[in-house]
Amino acid sequence: MYEKLNISAEPPAPAEQQAALRALLAAVQPDLNGVVEAFIRQFYDELLKQTRFSRVLKLLSETEFSRLRSNQERHLRSLFVGSSEASVRVARHVGRVHALIGLDASWLVEAYGLYTRLLIGHFAAWVEPSERAALLRYFITRLQDELQWQIEGHEDIVRQFDAALVRIDAAILTAHTLSDLLRAVLGALENIEGVLAGTIGRPDAAGVVQFEHAFGSRFKSLYLDRIDSGEAAFTTVRGDAAEGLGVSGRAWRSREVQYTASYACDPAILPWKDVADELGVRSAVSIPILDASGQPIALMDLYSSYPGFFTSSTRRVFVEHLQKVLGLAFARYAHSPSGVVPYARRQFYVDLLDHSGLQMRYQPVVNLKTGRPEKFEALARLQRRDGGELIAPGEFLPVLGAHDMWRLFSLGLEQALHARQRWAQQGVDLDVSVNMPPVALSDPRYVERVEQLLRSHALDPRRLTLELLESSDLDISERRDALLARFRATGVRLAEDDLGSGYSSLLRLDSFPFDEVKIDQGLLGGLGKAPRRALDFIQHLTRLAHDLGSTVVVEGLESAGLVEAAIILQADAGQGYGLARPMPADAVVDWVHGFHLTINRDHPRTALGIYAAHLLWEQRLAYMTPWPDALPLAARAATALHHYIEVEGLEGGPLHLAYQRLISALSEGLETPAFARAQQDMRRQLDLLVRAELGQ
Repeated sequence: MYEKLNISAEPPAPAEQQAALRALLAAVQPDLNGVVEAFIRQFYDELLKQTRFSRVLKLLSETEFSRLRSNQERHLRSLFVGSSEASVRVARHVGRVHALIGLDASWLVEAYGLYTRLLIGHFAAWVEPSERAALLRYFITRLQDELQWQIEGHEDIVRQFDAALVRIDAAILTAHTLSDLLRAVLGALENIEGVLAGTIGRPDAAGVVQFEHAFGSRFKSLYLDRIDSGEAAFTTVRGDAAEGLGVSGRAWRSREVQYTASYACDPAILPWKDVADELGVRSAVSIPILDASGQPIALMDLYSSYPGFFTSSTRRVFVEHLQKVLGLAFARYAHSPSGVVPYARRQFYVDLLDHSGLQMRYQPVVNLKTGRPEKFEALARLQRRDGGELIAPGEFLPVLGAHDMWRLFSLGLEQALHARQRWAQQGVDLDVSVNMPPVALSDPRYVERVEQLLRSHALDPRRLTLELLESSDLDISERRDALLARFRATGVRLAEDDLGSGYSSLLRLDSFPFDEVKIDQGLLGGLGKAPRRALDFIQHLTRLAHDLGSTVVVEGLESAGLVEAAIILQADAGQGYGLARPMPADAVVDWVHGFHLTINRDHPRTALGIYAAHLLWEQRLAYMTPWPDALPLAARAATALHHYIEVEGLEGGPLHLAYQRLISALSEGLETPAFARAQQDMRRQLDLLVRAELGQ
């Protein structure tokens, strides 16, 4: 009958009744200890008979279970001294703890129902009948309040998980790099009470997991920083080692989320037990991030200071959501470099950037009409503190987040403008260019920094070129258009870097008002296998850029042959090791005084140059198809190839014979089978010539 009482619906008791109740609570204190201990024992015996409660309780070590019973005894005694603000705080804390160990709110209500029933039965036989009603009325009211406060505490944790999901979903929509996204995801998880630490990593070639992103300062110092020195056990995905039997190894091999519900009860955590005890880790989950075909590509590991933290039904839904969105995110950034970079190395790069480690190197861009350098591109390098070899951007750029990229641009631009100023003072007044990430068209700090440095250096804006790096994820919005207009208003030149490296670069060429485009050096990598195709592609991109009003710079000119081919294919400028390697700022002036490129478009001296000249000759032939009488003139126009054969002493050789057959077949017309055969033979001979020049 007591279960149906609802004291909260009744008016407050008169003051004399409240005083009598306080006296009654005080009177039972001397006999309380024995009764409390017997009640708590009975309460937990009843809980352990129910499967879902016993599953959670059995996650606790003996020490933890003993501590829980002691806390429960203290809590029960507190009910005998009346409620206060402290009671509310304690109850809310208890509710949060119940949420943190994986108890759903419905379980909390059920447990309180059991608690109430047992309390009524236990204490009804303990006090005098005359006092029983008042005491029970008090307890029922107090327990209802306690349940409400605990549910409020429980909901605090639920709201933290909801807020984390909102932040994660927003990051997926707005992050510009995979590194930024992963940092944002871990940052959202770090704000959840009970989540002690988290990592994202991938196994290297030996199967050892390299942690690339992490949160939790103590976790980093007590575990991650000790791995390389051997003071802490590494983690592997191999199943033939003890270090591969934990959640991470199991998750990678099974491709399914794996849980360690309690470090106190799982022997698989033995390699990490000491550091886990030191950190207070009580449970963990490892989430394999899968690609479109279901293969694991990375692992997210999360650690909690509470047993059972990740194993409730609602928490498992959260974990599954994380797995799905991270899989989609990795797919979105599939074009990003995929090499494994350990957490410690990432921090090493960022520390160098933050402590004067950025050292710009300068590579000339040479005008292919005059043969003189027209500007220098500033290229970022990181200098090790021991003065060792410089670190190339291919190593550190993929690991930098949005703030780091901003710092890199800001510091690099400042160095480049200082260097240009020093060169001008020494009589070498050349332009300078600096790379700029696509996020600059979403982040106003970039244009603000450009405006600031242009003012402080009193520089004609046209002397500075900003090269927009390739990205398939360029922001398309009114904000982008506004920032692009603001960059335009500064007066600087804008260049598209790596034209031809992806479909998005061609789209940008059509939609952005670039002053200059740089043809991707990756296109030249196919010269050995298909020389004509690579040269043809370069020529068509050059023509496309010229038609859109942009000047063209060909990157990757690593040899004299490539330089000559770029000249003949009518590129405006070139850049690459065949002209000069990147150099320190102090070496620029002497290099400029000692350099001049000799240009002879009519008489190429290299195999690539003659192939490019022959390509242009073939295109001129196509224009003459409607006028057969002009074909003899075309034959005489093939003097570049004839001159090359004479100069190189190739008379009578396969190339010379192919040339003679081609000229002879020309007189029969361009549509004849004889000319088609001669043309194919000529191309084969030129392919062989180029491969021989390239040493292939």
